Amino acid sequence: MHIHVKVHVRGNVVHTGQLFFADATTDAVFRKAPYSKRPNRDPRNSGDSIFVNGGKRSLLKVKKTKAGYRGAIVMGVTR
Repeated sequence: MHIHVKVHVRGNVVHTGQLFFADATTDAVFRKAPYSKRPNRDPRNSGDSIFVNGGKRSLLKVKKTKAGYRGAIVMGVTR
């Protein structure tokens, strides 16, 4: 599973990318409602061409909280 991101600098988009979650985290989320009602959790990271071709560097580290999950990542942008 991933989410899309865009980095804006002074009104210009300088990066478009994706942030990924470990498969174990995504599996845990899909065991809970409302996601558990979805038929299949697909694709896994190994089947996502963006992840396989460099997306591993955008793997979001998350911690479980009472409300859900909290994640952080540092993104460097070269102009």
